Amino acid sequence: MGENRAKNSGDSDPVGPTAPALPAHPTWHTVVSGRQIDLPATLPTIRAALTAAQAADLDAELARTPALDLPLVLARWALAPTQAAAEDEAVFARLATGDFSDCVAASGDEPRPAPEVS
Repeated sequence: MGENRAKNSGDSDPVGPTAPALPAHPTWHTVVSGRQIDLPATLPTIRAALTAAQAADLDAELARTPALDLPLVLARWALAPTQAAAEDEAVFARLATGDFSDCVAASGDEPRPAPEVS
């Protein structure tokens, strides 16, 4: 029986394509307080950015998190050392008062005006 598998140029493995090399320290990119920042994107680098107590809480949460939800949990913990949580709480507090300024309606992309103060 002959081999009928494709071989990539420069690839010593005749089985198929190889995955591209991952960066040494993968990161997520997001915006916090109007600035683009890089966040750790591996479990060891996320854990290293946390306090010992936060790392223990992360481990406990990961132990009870369904696999499908792991990326969300890791993203939230990667944001923990930033000002993102405080920024989000300020937005939630503003929304709770009925101020929907800067919000975009699902039917369009125009921000809503600030509420009129009487």
